[in-house]
Amino acid sequence: MSSDSLIQEALSQFIMLRSPRELLHEFKTQTLNLEQIRQLVQVFDPNIPNEDIKHFYLKVITKFKSPAGITEDIYQQIVDDEEFTLRAGSSNSYESLPLLKNIIRGVREKKVPIQRLYNFYDKNKDKELQDPEFRNLLEFFYVAITDAQFKKLREEFPDHPLSESAIVSLFEKWQEIVFENTQGDPQIILEAPSKTQNFLTIPKPQQTISLELTREEDERFKDFMGVDFKIPGVKELADLQKRCQQTQEVFTDPDFPPNVSSLGPKFSANSWKRLQELFQGEQKVFSIDTQHDKSGAGLNKWISHRDICQGDLGDCYFMSTLSSIACKWPDQIKDLFPIQRANKFGVYGVKMCINGEWKVIPIDDNIPVKNGKIAFTKNADKEIWVSLLEKSWAKVNGSYTNIDAGDPREVIKTITGGPVWLLLTNKPSFKENFITCVKQKCVMVTGTYSKNADYSAIGLEPGHAYSILNVKTINHPQRGQVHLLKIRNPWARKEWKGDWSDDSDLWTPELREQAGNTGTENDGIFFMSLDDYTKYFFSVFCGYFKTDYIYNSMRFSVRRNKGVYFEFEIKKEGEYFFAIHQESTRQYRSQPELKYEYSYVRLLLAKELQNGYEYIEGKFYKDIETHVGRVGENFTPGKYILYIKIKWHVPSWNEHSVVLSTYGEQYVQLKEVPRDPNLVSQTMMHQVRSNNKVEEVLPGITMKMDNNGNLGIGYIYYKNESNQQVNFETNLVNKGGCKLTKPERGYYFKSFIPPQGERLVTFTITPPITELSMPTLSHKLL
Repeated sequence: MSSDSLIQEALSQFIMLRSPRELLHEFKTQTLNLEQIRQLVQVFDPNIPNEDIKHFYLKVITKFKSPAGITEDIYQQIVDDEEFTLRAGSSNSYESLPLLKNIIRGVREKKVPIQRLYNFYDKNKDKELQDPEFRNLLEFFYVAITDAQFKKLREEFPDHPLSESAIVSLFEKWQEIVFENTQGDPQIILEAPSKTQNFLTIPKPQQTISLELTREEDERFKDFMGVDFKIPGVKELADLQKRCQQTQEVFTDPDFPPNVSSLGPKFSANSWKRLQELFQGEQKVFSIDTQHDKSGAGLNKWISHRDICQGDLGDCYFMSTLSSIACKWPDQIKDLFPIQRANKFGVYGVKMCINGEWKVIPIDDNIPVKNGKIAFTKNADKEIWVSLLEKSWAKVNGSYTNIDAGDPREVIKTITGGPVWLLLTNKPSFKENFITCVKQKCVMVTGTYSKNADYSAIGLEPGHAYSILNVKTINHPQRGQVHLLKIRNPWARKEWKGDWSDDSDLWTPELREQAGNTGTENDGIFFMSLDDYTKYFFSVFCGYFKTDYIYNSMRFSVRRNKGVYFEFEIKKEGEYFFAIHQESTRQYRSQPELKYEYSYVRLLLAKELQNGYEYIEGKFYKDIETHVGRVGENFTPGKYILYIKIKWHVPSWNEHSVVLSTYGEQYVQLKEVPRDPNLVSQTMMHQVRSNNKVEEVLPGITMKMDNNGNLGIGYIYYKNESNQQVNFETNLVNKGGCKLTKPERGYYFKSFIPPQGERLVTFTITPPITELSMPTLSHKLL
């Protein structure tokens, strides 16, 4: 590279660390002179001769007719303007160099493997990227790419269409162009030269301008981390941050202002303060935990479950979920924050999956206080990520009062996007299902019974949510094999006092080491056996989360009692989940006249066969989420159809929108298709074939019947085993909450079955569905 290009590259590095406005502010000047430019360049590349820097500087001020020096606008053009780049004398003839710099910066910041993005944007899965798909991939790294820039870039490599290997090679080539002598591996992460990771100190005659980066502010964190700009709210947050930097205004969120309405009636006596005031400018979004060296849990991590200290707000369900996720997947929480550095403008944002749709929630740093201290949840030190997360959750739900008490599953879904479900400890299958969830490394939050007179004596809190951090199996000399749950109280205090508590006599040094219980401080973390656990805790709120799974969602309208059909293809065997998301009940608390409750959702998932459908799974459920797909069970390649039917509970809703999401190993493209009148009968017939419970109800007539409680659709199947036609009538003597489906009417039907013929009748079941939800039948020959 020429000296001019090296100088331009050195100046470009500062754009990643300080804006031109901030640099000029540091130097307390309106323009940068030759000496100041020399200082900036030599921080990154001290080997560039002073004479070359002088010639570069003179060319710039001549080109822009600015004898006073380099202004903010000129500085920005130096690193971005294509015309300037060519005149600056780049030794490489690549005309799109400025664009490539922006793309590679995006690659460095977003830290997403190129191969994974390739698979995501290859929508039709033909192993080749067409131009629109390739354009979308580039926009993930640099959203501001123009049509002209893309066209010029595309002309510089004529290979078409683009395979995965071609894309990877292309990014490697671009990296070499942008960063000379850098060994790039897109499969890991494209890295910049090590010189950009130095601590920076810029001297100035008669004044020292310190730009030294703290450990928090090095390459690990950015002013704006890479987030997919197609997610709603991302671009708006980036524009807001840029505007505040330009105007030097401190942001106050007009949509969630620091007033009584945002607090809600329960906390209206509280006041507000900015985090930068509370911490006197020493706040950090994240900081490394260096304090908990006794147990090692959370030690040397940016995100730790020990960071979370619940305050006066009763959102233990929210904080317990954060603890569970922070314990095993700290990067998932860190990646929720596009802005990961504390800033004087009070501009932040949090990425959340709200009602099934990922979006970024912009917030300011005004926080409720009581007696001059943070009133609600806070970090253990001067970190602020917990307070920001809680505030974004309050904003989504209208006020801090509205997030007092709740369901952990709603939070698990909001933070991870993965499927959620509930296990009850009093069910016979609980232990088996619980151990399965442990083996699958599910997110798990748990709750105690709301009333128990013994709780105070044993150190537990009634009606309270706790985090399940881990489960260990140990062998005790007398008690044999014991499943030990590691549990955390979000209060960061008050622990279980029974067997396996910190001071229990059951512990031996060896068992403590096996279980990872090396600390005895009152930090809210304790151990208890699975048998004791089932006595005092009533439920486990579970979520399934994989860092490499792909999430996709779509919103569409559903008419009352009208089915909607979607077709999709699975090309790679693996786990996949399909979920319907309803709006949280807390979002309708201000509209009691609607009488909002969750509506019953019916999902029927079937695989297409040459002569019908194979029943895969069904669900008839009333909750915030209804999903099909099971942990540990793979979908085989093939075409599938998903049938959705919703009976809206709100009386005035004849039609309402809902979100359908897919979550799995590969991107799944859903396509709405016309109604197939044979879907239900053919999937029920598939179940008939595996039903071995046969009953003879009339001479020569056998019957199979099942209510399929999961789906809420049952069947009555007859087979004429005789050599003559049999005509008979069936009456539903005891309906059992069942209703015949079309074309049948009422509660009886007639059958005219030829020799060796068969007849299938289906029925729906009125919830709640139990084992008794089965009709009692009588048969009469005609």
